[in-house]
Amino acid sequence: MNSMHLALWTGIALVGLIALSQVARYPKQVFWRFAKAAALGCLFILAVNWVGGYFHYHLPFNPYTALVAGFLGLPGMAALVTLHLWFP
Repeated sequence: MNSMHLALWTGIALVGLIALSQVARYPKQVFWRFAKAAALGCLFILAVNWVGGYFHYHLPFNPYTALVAGFLGLPGMAALVTLHLWFP
C-alpha cells in the first residue's frame, strides 16, 4: 500500500471517527436531524412524483433516496432525477 492510499484511508477513518463521536455526544440532536432530513426528502420525492406523473416519470421511494433528497436538498433531487434517467 503506497503512502497516498494510506493518507486517504487515514482521512476517511478520521472523518468517520469524528462523525461517530458526534453521534455519541449528541444522540437526540443527530436523531432529529436525520428525522427532519427524511421528512423533507419524502416531501421532495412526493413532489417530484406528483409533477412527474404528468410526464410518466416516477422516482423510487425508499429511505436512501429520502435521506439523499433531505440532506442535499434541491441539488440532491436533481442528482437523483439525473441518475434515474441515466440508469433506469
